Amino acid sequence: MLILACIAGFFLFSLVVQALFNSIIVGTFGLLQPLSYLQAAGLWFLITLLFGWIPVIGTWARRISTLRFGRAVWDHLHMWLEAHEPEEERQGE
Repeated sequence: MLILACIAGFFLFSLVVQALFNSIIVGTFGLLQPLSYLQAAGLWFLITLLFGWIPVIGTWARRISTLRFGRAVWDHLHMWLEAHEPEEERQGE
């Protein structure tokens, strides 16, 4: 059942690739000829071969570590701003 779902997804995304290519590249820029369905399926197959090796989990792990780093920078900046706040503003609280 999973194999049939993967095959159906491939053919569905081939339609998406065809529609996007024909509307953006051909329709907007007028650079190339429109893709047929089989050409779009071949392009989608090449895209999955070329970029399918990129680990999705690694991407999420990098994104999470980037968020942690951003949070650490924000905390340090907040502490620095509080430490260098003018005396008049501290007394007003």
